[in-house]
Amino acid sequence: MTARSGPFDLRVKHFLLVLLLAMTPLVSHAECTNVLPALDRLEAMVQAEMTAREALVTMRRNAQDWKNLLLRGSDSQMRQTMQARFENQAASYVMQLGNLRKQLQALGESLRRLDILDQEQIQLFGKYRQALSTHGVNSLEAASQADRDVQGADVKTLRTLEETIETLAKNNRDQFQTVRQLLKTCPTS
Repeated sequence: MTARSGPFDLRVKHFLLVLLLAMTPLVSHAECTNVLPALDRLEAMVQAEMTAREALVTMRRNAQDWKNLLLRGSDSQMRQTMQARFENQAASYVMQLGNLRKQLQALGESLRRLDILDQEQIQLFGKYRQALSTHGVNSLEAASQADRDVQGADVKTLRTLEETIETLAKNNRDQFQTVRQLLKTCPTS
């Protein structure tokens, strides 16, 4: 019995050695598997930042559309065109805020700034609409008064959006460093 245990032990040792060598790439890949969720998170975070940047561009366009409405609104056809463009930008902005909220919720990020942006959006567009209904744009004087009523109202929203983008960009840089560190621990084969 002892004569057979020698070659059997040797076969077991060879089998274990082959198994260990065969599993080495799996162990290496197992060390790299934590990179994938970090990369997925980075991608989602960058997408959220891009959505916030799109919202900022939309707000800037909306401010320009407001000015165009005031300047060209005395002509009824232009007023309809400018007002439709203004309303479309406003609706687009609301949609972008909704998308950003979903993205940040999925990431488990704070929604405090988004709550502020939602409130500012309601106040800002309420002011715009109130100024239009109160003063109209039939004359340059009326348009000028409507503009004075909302002057600077968009600045607060623009600053909050810029702060949100800065925070998201910083978080993205931090996440990128996390991914970079994880990749350094991932062996190359």
